[in-house]
Order: sequence, then structure tokens, then C-alpha cells
Amino acid sequence: MDCRAKPGKDIRRSPKLESDLNQIATTVRWRDPFLDCLKGFAIATVVLGHTFQGATSDFDHYLPFRLVYSFHMPMFMFIAGMTASLGLLSRLRDAPNFSSYVSDTGAKALRLVVPFITWAFIKYYMGQPDGYNPATWLLHMLRSPDDGLWFLWILFQCSCVMVVVTIIAQYGVGLLVARMPDKANDLAGYIILIVVGLITNVVIHSGPNGLGFGMTKVYFIYFFAGAVFHSMCPNGLPKTLFWTSAIFIALAPFWYRTEMSPVALLFPKPGLINPTYQKIVAFAGTLAFVELVRLFAAKAASLPVQMASFVGKRSLDIYAIHFYFLAYFPPVIAALVISLGVSFLLRTNSLTSWLCFGQKPLNIWHVSRRRFSARVPSRADVKDEAVMISGGDGA
Repeated sequence: MDCRAKPGKDIRRSPKLESDLNQIATTVRWRDPFLDCLKGFAIATVVLGHTFQGATSDFDHYLPFRLVYSFHMPMFMFIAGMTASLGLLSRLRDAPNFSSYVSDTGAKALRLVVPFITWAFIKYYMGQPDGYNPATWLLHMLRSPDDGLWFLWILFQCSCVMVVVTIIAQYGVGLLVARMPDKANDLAGYIILIVVGLITNVVIHSGPNGLGFGMTKVYFIYFFAGAVFHSMCPNGLPKTLFWTSAIFIALAPFWYRTEMSPVALLFPKPGLINPTYQKIVAFAGTLAFVELVRLFAAKAASLPVQMASFVGKRSLDIYAIHFYFLAYFPPVIAALVISLGVSFLLRTNSLTSWLCFGQKPLNIWHVSRRRFSARVPSRADVKDEAVMISGGDGA
């Protein structure tokens, strides 16, 4: 397509250009409030699950624990995929841009890997585990990430695998559907993406388990499904809440974390059936949860939605901090509130904000001075504001 303006034509009045500019502005400045609200409720279920786990040593026979644990971490990975889906369709329409992938992966490493390492060292210096020095402890955490903030390390690996899937799909779209109409092109692009993603999921299961990749094998399918689901159906699917809730309510009570499910024992080869049963429960609970929060975001008053969205913007912070406050009263609420308070303190310092959360500091003192200043804003002030608006939380 020739994007050059023809003589005598005012390009500023082009509806297509106006639409493109509006789309760019929306992409840069706008956060999806539903996704933030969803992440807020998701991190609350993570805190709730860890609270239930600490309520009894026999947690695998504690029904509230099983109901939450049967889906909460797959759901959290699914939502991370939903967040990663933004811009997925536009990528499929374009040729691979390797520099953008390198840049995005570097940003994810800063956002996810740096906090994972930082909190690993914090755990080491607070607990002083026997037989380790700082270097061997870090190596241990990379090999066994479930001893630390494993979600961050596994999410980074899932993001890297998703980059490979997207690049292959882009080449497939370029080779097979270049001459199709736009709508058919988009559909074919999604079909190619899904096929490539499913094949990749099979392939990675034949790979090694080192450096936590064994957990990536388990969770990549949820991350990939979340990315495809939100990209293809940003407004959800009709009646999803009803049928997924029915499946979850029927099957979740028989889910066990450390034991074989009684449902799997009904089949000739329960060892083969149990992983599939667990995935069905996880997906049903995840989709039901997503649609329930979607209903809440659409029907609830503005204030509770904004509160949930604020918590969602700090979901990584809460995930990292809440373990230290699970025993405080009232349960769940205290861990959430105190974690937000600690997050605020850590985010006001450049070093701790970058190391603990992989993000720019809040810079509240600079904003406060400017708010009470009567001088005219400078170019630097305007530039700072633009950066603050377009920055935001990534995961």
C-alpha cells in the first residue's frame, strides 16, 4: 500500500489516518481496566490459596485449599497470557521484526528475572539456609525455582517460547495467506498460530527439565491459551460462565495436589488420565473466574472496580511480598494491605524499585514539587509525564 499523500489531498483529513492515530494513542496511553481488575482478583486468590495452605498441615484434604489450588496458578498464567496478547494480531499481520523481539525480551527480563534474583537473595539473607553461599543459592533457585518466586522465572520462559511461536506463525502467515482478504487473513493467521503453538507445546515436552523448564512444560499451555483467547475473544464468549462453572463445581472437589484423584481412578490407566483431568479442572475454573470478574467489572460500582484495578497494577509486588505477612490478622486482607504498603516504600527508591520490581520508581517527590509549583511546565516536564503515562506495569 502506498502511504504517500497524493497532490491536492489533505492527509490530515484522512479518516484512516485519524483512526490509526487514535489507535496508536490508545495503545500508548490506555491500560485495559478489565485486565487490571482481573489481575487484582487473581492475586487475591493466590494470597487466599497460600493462606489456606498454611491453615493446616493436612492441606491436601482441606476442601477450601483444593478448590483454590485446583486453578489459581494456571489461571494466573492464563491472565499473563491475556496481557501478552495485546498487539498479537498486528504482529501476525507483519513480517518478523527481530529487533522488537529482542527489545521486548530484554524488558521482560528486567521485569521478571531481576526481581526473581533479588527476592532469591532476600530469602537467602533472611533465612541463611545451611550448606549454601549466595552463589550456590542462586544456582539452586534457578534449578528449583519453586523454592522462590517461581512464577516470575517460569513466566519469562513462557514468554520466550511464545516469541518463537509468534515468529514461526508470522512466517507461516506471510507464506500462505498473503493474498487473502483481511478477515480471512486474520482467521488463517489465528489458525496457523494455534497449530504452531500446539505443536510447540508437544515439542517442548520432549526437552530437558533443567533450570525450571519442567514447570514451563506444565504452564506454557495456559499462557498460550490466555494469549489466543483474549486476542480472538476480547469480550469473552457467550454462556462461558455457566458451563465452565458447572464443570468446575462438579469436578473440583475431587482434585488433589499430592494424591491421585478419585475421578482418575475410575479409568483403566489413572496415571494417564489424572493430568488431563487436572487440566480440565484448571481451564474450567480459569474461564469461569475470568467471566465472573468480567461480569463484576461491567456491573459493579466504580469504586470497587477501581480498587481491584489498583491491586492488579501491583500484582507482582504483592506476589513477591505477601509470603512474609500471611500470619497477620485479618487473614488475606492484612497480607494484601501490608504488601501494598511495603510496595509503596520500595517503589519510592530508584534502586529498590528496579531491583525488587524491575520498574521505574514512583517519583512522587518530583510530582509533588511540580504540583505545588506555579511555574510554567518545561519541555522536560512534559517528556517526563509522557514517559510516566506510557510506562505502567507490564505483568
